[in-house]
Amino acid sequence: MKLVLPGLLLAMPFFSAMGEPTLTVVTYNIHHAEGLDGVVDLDRIAGILRALDPDVIFLQEIDRNLSRTSRQDFPALFSEKLGMEVFFEANYLFDNGEYGNATLTRLPVKEHENIALPNPMNVEPRGCLRVTVEWEGQLIDVMNTHLGLKGQERLAQAEAIVARMSDRPIILGGDMNENLTAPALQRFTAKLKDTLIEDADGKGNSFPAEAPRRRIDFILVSEEFEVLSSSMVINEETRVGSDHLPYVTTLRRAGAAKAEDDGEK
Repeated sequence: MKLVLPGLLLAMPFFSAMGEPTLTVVTYNIHHAEGLDGVVDLDRIAGILRALDPDVIFLQEIDRNLSRTSRQDFPALFSEKLGMEVFFEANYLFDNGEYGNATLTRLPVKEHENIALPNPMNVEPRGCLRVTVEWEGQLIDVMNTHLGLKGQERLAQAEAIVARMSDRPIILGGDMNENLTAPALQRFTAKLKDTLIEDADGKGNSFPAEAPRRRIDFILVSEEFEVLSSSMVINEETRVGSDHLPYVTTLRRAGAAKAEDDGEK
């Protein structure tokens, strides 16, 4: 089921120090907004996201009309709280409700679809939500996914996602449930590059939030992008808001710095 909710669209681009427009992207597995304190708090999650001032947000583990979260419509509420357009796709139906991924953006959206992913072990259904946005006059595919818990299913799911990638610039983010050197991630990095600039001393670890030991949340991009900054967001709120930490990266067009330097000669 496709859900599109028009929030307040803030289309003003952000700019690097040199004046080149930048694009800030966040991925966050929010654990249906239930924090490590046992409290379901959408305002806490929305506050964490708002402080990052992103252009695109990838959210995983989103509830809609489930009893465990008081039958709340998470996609609609996040759209309202953040003033962004939201696209939600349910991959798993239970308890008369829906559970899946949501992508929010302030950019103009041209199309969207959910890619149903292979389920070779007949466990929780998974999907990849692809939203095509326009940024600086160019169409970009932003792809949001949450891979399975077993290596066999993750590999099949990664191969399905790669097979559906277009020739447009791509930003892929989500909870991959494995590290960068594992087989599924290697399928992705054969086409895309990691956005984490430096992972010294485990600074890229995203799980568990209170004492992160594993890096399983990623944003990967195609060669058309240059990474300006990237980090796990670690503060008092994010250590308790979910069992994962949010990850944020800021991008610009590859080659922009050279073009600016050439223009100054």
